[in-house]
Amino acid sequence: MRDYERSSDTLEIWDMSKNGLSAKQIVTESGWKFGKVNSALRRGRDAKILEPRKVKPISSGSHHKNYMKLGSISSICDSLTDEQVDWLATQTRVLGCENLAEFILELVRDAHAIDNS
Repeated sequence: MRDYERSSDTLEIWDMSKNGLSAKQIVTESGWKFGKVNSALRRGRDAKILEPRKVKPISSGSHHKNYMKLGSISSICDSLTDEQVDWLATQTRVLGCENLAEFILELVRDAHAIDNS
C-alpha cells in the first residue's frame, strides 16, 4: 500500500490523460519531458487509475482484418538461441538489408509468394 502522496504534476498528467490528451499532447501543453509524462501515465495504468493501454491493431487501414499486438524485433531475438541470432545477423548482412526488420520483411514476402504460387 502506498504511504506517500501523488505529486501535483502526476495528478495533472492523469487529469490531462483522462481528458483525452495523448502523451505527446501532454508534453506539448505542459512543457514536461516525455519520460516524466510517460512514467506518470504508466504508474496511473498500473494503479488502475487510468484506462489500460489499448492494443494497437496491425494496421488501422480498413483493408486489414487481423488485429493483434505488434510485438518487437527485440522479443524475437530474445526468443532465439545465440546461434540463431548469429545466423540472423549474418543472413541480414548477406542480403544487404539495413536492419533485422527489413530482413524479416523479406522472409515474409518470400513465404507469401511461395504460399500463393
